[in-house]
Amino acid sequence: MRRLFILLSFLSLINCKPQLKLGRYASVCYVTDAPGTILVLKKNSNFVLIYPGSVEQFSGIWSVKEDTLFLKSQYHNTLGQNDSAFVNEKEYFIIKRKKLISAQNKKCFLVLKKIDQSPK
Repeated sequence: MRRLFILLSFLSLINCKPQLKLGRYASVCYVTDAPGTILVLKKNSNFVLIYPGSVEQFSGIWSVKEDTLFLKSQYHNTLGQNDSAFVNEKEYFIIKRKKLISAQNKKCFLVLKKIDQSPK
């Protein structure tokens, strides 16, 4: 019986896929007094990617395939400005528990700070 329990526990761990949590993610690396990157994932598959140090903001559509979060930017603007420009940029992150690890800089990963509590 004990072996069966251990085997089932092991199999359930293998079959666990990373689940993306919606909410606000912030980089563990800081630029001046703010996180280098802030990512807000919304349940309607929209996102806002903010770079506070350079006062830039990107927005677009996110999707998940296996353990990877894909961001497809559609708009770019400067924080505090009402103008925006159409862009077509793509970025991706590896999902590991409550972390999003960038392919460009694995040391400055994003950590979930605030979970989206809105009703589904």
